[in-house]
Amino acid sequence: MKCSEKLFSTYLRYFKIFSKGNRYISTANIFFSKMRPPSSVSGLMHLDKKLFEMESQISYLSIKLSQLQTILPIMKKYLLKLEKLKPVQHMSSDEIEIYLNPNVVSDWTSFPTEVQNLLEKMAITENNLLRKNLTVKYENYTAEELLKAILPSEREGMSSFTKIGHIVHVNLREHLLPYKEIIGEILYDKIPGCKSVVNKVNMIDNTYRYFSMELLKGDNDMMTTVKENNCTFKFDFSKVYWNSRLCTEHERIVKLLKENDVLFDVFAGVGPFSIPAAKKKCFVYANDLNPDSFNWLKHNAKSNKVGENYFKSFNIDGRDFIKNNIRQNLPQHLIKKQKVFITMNLPAMAVEFLDSFVGLFNEDELPFISDPITIFVYCFAKGENHIDIAKNLVMDNFGHDVSDKISDIFRVRTVSSMKEMMRVTVKLDRDILVGMCKKRKFEDSFHSQNKKSSISDGKKPQKS
Repeated sequence: MKCSEKLFSTYLRYFKIFSKGNRYISTANIFFSKMRPPSSVSGLMHLDKKLFEMESQISYLSIKLSQLQTILPIMKKYLLKLEKLKPVQHMSSDEIEIYLNPNVVSDWTSFPTEVQNLLEKMAITENNLLRKNLTVKYENYTAEELLKAILPSEREGMSSFTKIGHIVHVNLREHLLPYKEIIGEILYDKIPGCKSVVNKVNMIDNTYRYFSMELLKGDNDMMTTVKENNCTFKFDFSKVYWNSRLCTEHERIVKLLKENDVLFDVFAGVGPFSIPAAKKKCFVYANDLNPDSFNWLKHNAKSNKVGENYFKSFNIDGRDFIKNNIRQNLPQHLIKKQKVFITMNLPAMAVEFLDSFVGLFNEDELPFISDPITIFVYCFAKGENHIDIAKNLVMDNFGHDVSDKISDIFRVRTVSSMKEMMRVTVKLDRDILVGMCKKRKFEDSFHSQNKKSSISDGKKPQKS
């Protein structure tokens, strides 16, 4: 390799590192070109890549190779960024062309005065700023740019997708179904590592927490492997529940757990809370009603080399798990003064199981609780004030006011317009577990009724 080629390669490596550090890869960066596909592709339902080709005139700086390292940082805000197109082109042994964003740079006066002065100090003048025609093709656009150009602008577009191993999963609204073929093809082409694109075709089954899917493009292979929180999870995506958008939430909760803590995972799925917790040497009791989830839960525990002393799995209804397994195993950990956590990640209906904790023990059955048990219960809040909605859902299902036991209400993610996934943290204490709150609520109600009766009888309440 010639010396100049080696130098250019070095500068390109520098450019890639520099670009990554400054988040040049983000499509949201206003300094990157938003060169849109031709308007003629709007409403396209069958992919024809040739229709996306268009000629565009761009500005570029023609400089010497020796000037690149100094000039590139100055030009960072003005670079043209397209898929599969390098904005820095090596034209000859000593000639470099730097392609500039046509939406930002049209002529020399597009640069602020201070930038012009800096360039001129390096012998770069208006004569170095030239124009040329550039053919932009299908390959040069991101999936986001392509879909935005194709799908109806007057309706909500395809806002997001999730990637689960080699599977790309979308949830298409009804008005997008006529475009499902081209959506599948574009995602299959553009998403790295994608081998299958699937669309959810009905609501999640609340019993086993999975949904029916249709294959839009690629292999009909739903067996996939996902890495998360230093663990590997294998499962059949068509038969279990998995949401890659909850990765950060799984990590948040697992970070709270310390060695020797205890976790009861009521709706464990394939183990995103349970497996990492057990690897930290927490004592984990993981349950899921779905037989497929249960089998993959056991498989993932074994494949991640979780010690049998730290992990027990169950395949029963969540209410039965609370009333039997938690009731049976909780006292021994309270006696040892271990910190106990309970996760209830079934947002569509987890709050409906909270009443199972009320009066779970007789007073003489429950050991002293040094630290209140922490419950993380997830729910969907539909409406404007999602914090109040989540709080009321929890209190209504406990059956009494537990506002003083709610320590945190956290928005996990936005599901859709006016619908948030929330996490409510409740401190489960003796009052709830032996039903004292329930008794107090009955007594308050009884005294309230007596007071109303005395007033309705015409008797004036006596002064104290």
